[in-house]
Amino acid sequence: SNFDLGSATKRWQSIDAKSMFGELTLSGDITVDSAQITLRQGNMFYVAENGDDSNVGDHPQGPFKTIKHALSASDASSGQPVTIYIFPGGYEEELPLVVPPNVSIVGEDYRNCFIRPTSADQSKDVFHLNGETSIQNLTIKDFYYDSINDTGYAFRFAPNTIVSTRSPYIQNCSVITQGTTTSASDPRGFASGDAGK
Repeated sequence: SNFDLGSATKRWQSIDAKSMFGELTLSGDITVDSAQITLRQGNMFYVAENGDDSNVGDHPQGPFKTIKHALSASDASSGQPVTIYIFPGGYEEELPLVVPPNVSIVGEDYRNCFIRPTSADQSKDVFHLNGETSIQNLTIKDFYYDSINDTGYAFRFAPNTIVSTRSPYIQNCSVITQGTTTSASDPRGFASGDAGK
């Protein structure tokens, strides 16, 4: 059965329900066992494999799909500092990922949050960091070094970086690079001499 429980002129004060299922539920407030489900904490964004970059991204139930998009949203955020939470999964990203000042990127677990470049970006830097930034609990993999352009680093200062109060901070991150030529005896391609930095 379908029920329309309100309109712009007729609203319910509260509904007590044992179960509520639906394809679309629109509400200003949803409270479950005194926890307000729709509450936004502010200055937090979420990224998940099953997210969508057209989401608002500021709630765990409506995450962005890409870290790049979350970074652009955090740069436009009116309040600082900002934290971007990354749910477990693999994220293929356009590089470099430029982290604005006062932004932290926090993965759920460095053994379960993987960042790798798109095929067009395999020899680019992964993160460009500004002052007052931090990266935690991530694994960065499958990128290589380009000696002509001197790119292919997991972490670098962003161009024209200004550090006001503290330098970038990196904690609990794994970096698994690769070279351009792989083989059965050299699966990561380290013999090619151009593995990422």
